[in-house]
Amino acid sequence: MLESVEEIYKRNYNSIKVLFRVSFGLGVNLTAPSKIKDALKLFNVILVLTSILSLYGQWCYFHRHIDNIPLSAETVCTALQIVMAVVKMVYYLFTQRTFYRLLDQTLTHDIIRKIEIFEHDFPINRQLKQEIDGIMSGTWQNARRQVLFFFCCCVGITSTYFFGAVFVNIYHQLKQTPDYEHRLALPALFPFWEDKDMTFPYYPLQMYITGCANYISGMSAVSFEGVFIVLCQHAVGLVKVHNLLVLRSTSPLIPAERRVEYLHYTIITYQRIYNYVHQIQKSFKQVSLSQFVLSLIIFGIVLFEMSFGLKSSIFVVIRMIFYILASGTQISLYCINGQQLTTVSEEIPLALYSCNWYEESGKFKQLLRMMIMRTNRHFNLEVSWFTLMNLATLIAFFRMSGSYFLLLRNLQEK
Repeated sequence: MLESVEEIYKRNYNSIKVLFRVSFGLGVNLTAPSKIKDALKLFNVILVLTSILSLYGQWCYFHRHIDNIPLSAETVCTALQIVMAVVKMVYYLFTQRTFYRLLDQTLTHDIIRKIEIFEHDFPINRQLKQEIDGIMSGTWQNARRQVLFFFCCCVGITSTYFFGAVFVNIYHQLKQTPDYEHRLALPALFPFWEDKDMTFPYYPLQMYITGCANYISGMSAVSFEGVFIVLCQHAVGLVKVHNLLVLRSTSPLIPAERRVEYLHYTIITYQRIYNYVHQIQKSFKQVSLSQFVLSLIIFGIVLFEMSFGLKSSIFVVIRMIFYILASGTQISLYCINGQQLTTVSEEIPLALYSCNWYEESGKFKQLLRMMIMRTNRHFNLEVSWFTLMNLATLIAFFRMSGSYFLLLRNLQEK
């Protein structure tokens, strides 16, 4: 708050610039729109269509190895990941401007700058600005750490699939291994090119198709979940700022005759925060359902693949560790951030009750009672109409994934 709008935007943008770069690499523009940047949507469409073509190759691979549960399970796992990526990429095509407006509002601390308290000469203003800067700096650091960690997890698994296939193919090509079935960036099989082996342009074309699918599987997750992290963490910071404003409403630095005015401005700020959280909920409520449902199956398959890999190949184990990190982190980010938002919102009535309201005027007490009644509804982020993004959902998710894992183990033993 002691900085200009440009300085705030630049500082926040630099802390999560990896998110914007990854999005640009997907053909998604999360910055100010322009004709050149809007043309990136064409790249988005190309990636989506190529990935859909990759699904055909995975279906053929699944059909070929349907009696081999480990191979067919891995194919289903990667195919579901591609389906989720395609859903997010298509969703981006229609909501790109919405995400831009939300992010721009977030990067510039728009709601905080609009707080009417700072437009009036309250003696406590300078202290409030310093405390708010401390709160928001902490939330942005937390968002940056989460985005970077998830980015590393997704790069790890996508690189393992792609470069693992490239290096293994080169090795066997140099060794002239007889009857070697070349590997692609994902488990896939294109019957009409099967007898071409690694000849040009058939092998590069297959690697391009599966490589694109592999790429958007990881990077669309970084982009989409990264936006959720930033927006949700900012919402957490805004609720903390609101609680701070409430606690300072009876400070000696605020003249007694102006405390009702101060509290009135705090109520307006609460409504803005509520609207902001509602926009986040609206943007992620439905699309997050596909993420939770498909990830439930994927995580169970990954656990099965890892247990099977312990008996067959250390390479499979390493790859599945990366997969567990990526897929487990992906769902955890939704639930942990959703839980943080719910937790800080539960502190709003406590903050209202904790100020020295008993020494204030009747008008002040009346406003406070109204706020307590109004804030009984907590900020909960929902997964469609089925459940909430919280730690209870996360625990239930891992339990159900374990059930799928046991089912696959039983099928393998039979």
